Amino acid sequence: MSRKIMWQICHKNLGNKLMTKYIAKKMQRNHLTVKQVAFDLKINTERVRNWYYRNTGMTASDLFLLIQCYDFIRVLVLEDVNVE
Repeated sequence: MSRKIMWQICHKNLGNKLMTKYIAKKMQRNHLTVKQVAFDLKINTERVRNWYYRNTGMTASDLFLLIQCYDFIRVLVLEDVNVE
């Protein structure tokens, strides 16, 4: 599968964008800056900036890193999915 098609699958999904926007707002309410999140997750700041400000959906690996790093994200996702 080409890189362009993979990008479209990851970033053009409307549900993914809405979920990313919701998670980004929760992170902002918890006073997490772009640089702090990038440092905690050990990823590029531009990638995090895309979630925060440019309405770009995050990848599954980014969500997994967030769940591992922040407890409030883990709780948020588990409540949304209703996993017990």
